[in-house]
Amino acid sequence: MPKHVFFDLDNTLTRSRTLMPSAHDQIFKQLCGAKDVIVVTGGQVSQIKKQIPSSVDGEYFALSQSGNHAVAKDGTVLWSEEFMSNQKTAILALVKVIHDEMKLSVKDESDLVEDRGSQISYSLLGHHEDTAKKEAFDPGAKKRLAILAKHKDEVEKLRAAGADVRPGGTTTFDFTIAGKDKGFNITRLIEREGWKKEDCVYVGDALFPGGNDETVIGVIPTHAVKDPDETFDFVKANLLQ
Repeated sequence: MPKHVFFDLDNTLTRSRTLMPSAHDQIFKQLCGAKDVIVVTGGQVSQIKKQIPSSVDGEYFALSQSGNHAVAKDGTVLWSEEFMSNQKTAILALVKVIHDEMKLSVKDESDLVEDRGSQISYSLLGHHEDTAKKEAFDPGAKKRLAILAKHKDEVEKLRAAGADVRPGGTTTFDFTIAGKDKGFNITRLIEREGWKKEDCVYVGDALFPGGNDETVIGVIPTHAVKDPDETFDFVKANLLQ
């Protein structure tokens, strides 16, 4: 049975940018008392705390910004990366190309791009758009993967600048430092803590090709879910026995 359990956040532990419901909160707290629990997400630590109740503060590791800002259970920052200026320039250039091409009607243009330090996330609809609308927009990330395939030359230029991009959450493109993805940073934490990879498991909703959890495949055992209900069914049946 796994000793160290890694979770994606949006659509895995909670719905996009929403608070974990009390029924799941109790199970999550129980798991944190029994295992090492690690939340791995593109969002910042502040966003994790908006979605995971304060009742479990200090009981899990946070690998925010795809793991490029890592915080221990006690709040100690383990490492924190930053983009270089040329990487940001390349990222924002691709964001503009996609934005101008899509011409989507959105509620708030200022809500589309979040610069988190070591990750820039561009939401096609807006980070704070209605959750149901976001979930219905691009299930399985097919639209976003098609956009990236269409702009493969621009994506290669981005990589040449030292940045990478993948679909994230429900409507976003997550831009990260090239090579420093979820799989890389999970390995980094495992090695730092002296854990064995075979004692770990990663649970996520985007383990499909091109998904933002895909880089974990081959790093540690993985388990694919489609939503938080499925995640907590898995926890109860397999991790709390």
